[in-house]
Amino acid sequence: MKQPQTEKSYKPNPKFSFEDLKDFPELITWLKQIARQCGIKNLVFISDCDRKDNVVRLRLFTKENEYYISARLPSKSNSAGGYLGCIVMTRKSRAGEEWKRGNDLTDGNYSENTWQRIKDDIIAYELVKVVRTSPDKE
Repeated sequence: MKQPQTEKSYKPNPKFSFEDLKDFPELITWLKQIARQCGIKNLVFISDCDRKDNVVRLRLFTKENEYYISARLPSKSNSAGGYLGCIVMTRKSRAGEEWKRGNDLTDGNYSENTWQRIKDDIIAYELVKVVRTSPDKE
């Protein structure tokens, strides 16, 4: 007689860990600004990490959108300022569309200023219009 199958628990096995980000201490500090109490490990998915080229690619998710953040550390061999950039894609297509909509957000050198502009873009992208049912009161 065949044994009934039992459900196996799923244990995540990501390709990259936060240990791979040890060369990006500023980026970890910046990400902590948006993580609040749950911590960055619960909010950030590391999709690619090339420690040889000092490049990391991260993904952040909201209910409607997915944010792709790319970071390259400044080069030690020349004065290049590194790179930090972000793009956004919707998580689901609109009815009748076979693609997901997206936009480029801020990019620039690897700096806290660029990070602040990326955060501002993410907040602005997530905001929705207010429906006014009555005139504003002064």
